[in-house]
Amino acid sequence: MQEKMTTLRAEAIAPLASELARNLGRRLRYLRAQHSETQAELADRAQTGRAHLSRLERGKTLPRYFTLVRLAACLGVHPAELMGGETGAPGNGPRNPDRAIVPQ
Repeated sequence: MQEKMTTLRAEAIAPLASELARNLGRRLRYLRAQHSETQAELADRAQTGRAHLSRLERGKTLPRYFTLVRLAACLGVHPAELMGGETGAPGNGPRNPDRAIVPQ
């Protein structure tokens, strides 16, 4: 029964993940082009493989969290911007406004 539930959840999530991957890929390719970098150059700076970066840009896969953070840092954007959000949008700020933000 548990296996069937897991399969149903995965099938429901797959279209959303696929759209997210395609949108991320478009933004990634656009920002890389704005920096006049090749895939190999960006992959090297972000400490990932060129083939992996190619799969990301084609929307075939989603990055792990730390890969996303490194790519965003190399491109000079917030990770939320790569994923389609805006850093100034509601809900993207700190949960506790009294908590100090750690400088990067």
